[in-house]
Amino acid sequence: MQKARSQEGKLAQVVQIWLQDTVYAEQLCQSLSSDPTFEGCRIQRGESAPTEGVSDHVRVVDLSNLLRLPQPLANPAKTVVIASGAVDLERVWEAGIVSVLQNSESLEYVKLAILAALLRPSKSAPMTGSK
Repeated sequence: MQKARSQEGKLAQVVQIWLQDTVYAEQLCQSLSSDPTFEGCRIQRGESAPTEGVSDHVRVVDLSNLLRLPQPLANPAKTVVIASGAVDLERVWEAGIVSVLQNSESLEYVKLAILAALLRPSKSAPMTGSK
């Protein structure tokens, strides 16, 4: 995918992190920033829910911030959900989200989910009732 790579072949996209757990969010930001795989990525961290608008950015959100996003999501395949407890997987799956991790999992798993989301093509949420 040409758009997702800079001239050096590194990823050239934005990862937006909106998590209420500020310690975990900071650890994730530091881990992404120090990983050469994400060298070309801009890592943005917010304290409130992410805003809609740019659909090709990867969003890393917890369940409370996910609920604040306008539905349907602009690009659900580029959303990574970090949960701290039980998750209604059916609801998340129906929203088009394919990456759900627990905050107790290794940051390496989270980074792998973010990398997969970066590489997914941009597309809209599935239409309700369509096949």
